[in-house]
Amino acid sequence: MFKNLSVVSVAIWLSLIGTLFCFSGCSKVVENSPTTLIESLTSTEVINKDNELQSVKPNIILIMTDDQGYGDIGAHQNPVVKTPNIDELAKRSIRLTNFHADPTCSPTRAALMTGKHSMRAGVWHTVMGRSNLAAEHKTMADVLSEAGYNTAIFGKWHLGENYPFRPQDHGFDKSVIHGGGGVGQSGDYWGNTQFDDTYFRNGEPENFKGYATENWFDESIRYIREQAASSTPFFAYISTNAPHTPWRAPETEVQAYRDLGLPEPMARFYAMISNIDKGVGEIRSELNNLGIDDNTILIFMTDNGTSSLRPESSMYGDRDPEEFLQKFKLNPRYANWVINAGMRGYKNEVYEGGHRVPFFIHYPKGNFGKPRDIASLTAHFDVLPTLIDLLDIDPKKSELINMDGVSLLPLLENDSNATARSVFDDRKIVITNQRVNIPRIGRPMAVLSRDWRFISERESGIEELYNITDDPGQINNVISKHLDVAQQHREYLNRWWKSISLNIGEQALPIVGSSFENPVRLNSNDWADAESTSQIAWDPGFKTPLSNETNTGWIAQPDQYEPLPWNVQAENAGDYRIRLFMYDEPAHYAIGKQYAYLNINGKEYRAEMGTEASGAEFNIHLKKGPIKLLGWFTDSADAGSKTNRLPSFYAYLEYLN
Repeated sequence: MFKNLSVVSVAIWLSLIGTLFCFSGCSKVVENSPTTLIESLTSTEVINKDNELQSVKPNIILIMTDDQGYGDIGAHQNPVVKTPNIDELAKRSIRLTNFHADPTCSPTRAALMTGKHSMRAGVWHTVMGRSNLAAEHKTMADVLSEAGYNTAIFGKWHLGENYPFRPQDHGFDKSVIHGGGGVGQSGDYWGNTQFDDTYFRNGEPENFKGYATENWFDESIRYIREQAASSTPFFAYISTNAPHTPWRAPETEVQAYRDLGLPEPMARFYAMISNIDKGVGEIRSELNNLGIDDNTILIFMTDNGTSSLRPESSMYGDRDPEEFLQKFKLNPRYANWVINAGMRGYKNEVYEGGHRVPFFIHYPKGNFGKPRDIASLTAHFDVLPTLIDLLDIDPKKSELINMDGVSLLPLLENDSNATARSVFDDRKIVITNQRVNIPRIGRPMAVLSRDWRFISERESGIEELYNITDDPGQINNVISKHLDVAQQHREYLNRWWKSISLNIGEQALPIVGSSFENPVRLNSNDWADAESTSQIAWDPGFKTPLSNETNTGWIAQPDQYEPLPWNVQAENAGDYRIRLFMYDEPAHYAIGKQYAYLNINGKEYRAEMGTEASGAEFNIHLKKGPIKLLGWFTDSADAGSKTNRLPSFYAYLEYLN
């Protein structure tokens, strides 16, 4: 009877039959039909061709916030920030209290997506083209797509702006994202400020009204509703740009924290988190309304340690941090506030506070037992292997190799079992903060084990050892008392580096001249060959009408940057139209220079331009293969002159053949 009918059609038929045959004894069933029945069928069952019911794979929602540390949650000893929905989710979840990420965002995202250490995934920086996730790496979206899932991302990607690094190149069926590492950065659409911005839907610019975080959650809820009405399981990756700088949120939410007496920057930071919390609550409410909460794996985590509250941070405005905190905590409501959850270190650092992050997993049908804390050593690259295990996906089919993560399923199902814990009791994890063009073992490193944290920064002559069990704040360096433990961790680091560094130096290059992306837009976030991050013009610094804000990025001082090259790969030889801009094309700002220069693999080209021009155009035949190009603007007819020249922060390459 029900053959070839949709789930909704079957539900309506069953509802009508129930109405015909039920009398007063069936009143509750009739009252709940057909909505309850539709929800039940879409959340747990579908009709197959043989009229038999079969189980639906669980849906997956992964929420990851940006720069929100372990202590930036109400449930984690912070009575100031208001996160009732995240706190409630934590209360009902398995909580991994010793879960680690990288100290910065792109590396964490690469490890999360691939199940590999960020270094093995080839992503160890957030700029210089070193944030590009190469096509050879299969992502979580690739694996789930092959397993029959519809996949979508909302918010921040930060693993490459161009083909073949975009979300749609890495397994996502749908993407609604901003560009770069944060809203308003050079990789983003020109002029974005987190309010009424233009974002990219499946690669195409589209204007959105309202606040960025609310847009990500609104779009994800719309997607969840659409997918819940189908028989296809879904993976929604909600990756907020908040609370990454610039610290901005709706005025009413900021005012609520100003009223507590917080400094302006801190009020904005916490308002961003409260807005995220509202979105988390909306997601949970929607899952319940659709009847799919029990069959949805909901994960909440953050990408690195907090960007706030370090003593030298601008978070405190013009106030003395120690004096402010001392006075603020005299209020009994805030007396128990433990800054940074008592951890040492912040974003960009290899001390605990730089990389230990919250991780909650909620899956009522997962046979995980009661909500509880699990203190075993775990990390971001464990998430993909866990999902593969949980969904019973054959790893061979997904062609995953060299995964550094392990499945957490035995731990989630029974962490009290000695066998389940043994893998985690004996493991070591390396955390590093490279942020250079070519990684080095002398950069900041931490080797984590069950009881110990070995800190190594050989270029600065630093070696430290902390018993993290006895000294969670990493106050007492005990390396001189435990030389044998330090040696074990040092040897492990050497072996790990020897293995991980085999392919270091190869840069994944954007491809121009292909049918997948044409034209290709390059931005100064991906300038290459820089000696330090300070040479990269990653932040234009757009200001909003919010109080006490000024233009602080490169648009306020473009002459302070030297033009640096982009490295790309031409897929086809042929004629290309190359356009250079100082301000991006949508800005239509005049540069005020007489000449534009383009350097392609060492050969220079010059174009005359009027002072009112906003860009310059070159038509050039390019050979197939690697290309190094850079551009600049000047009043000098001498290409070699560096006097008063301004960089091309943007370049568009269009294949014409």
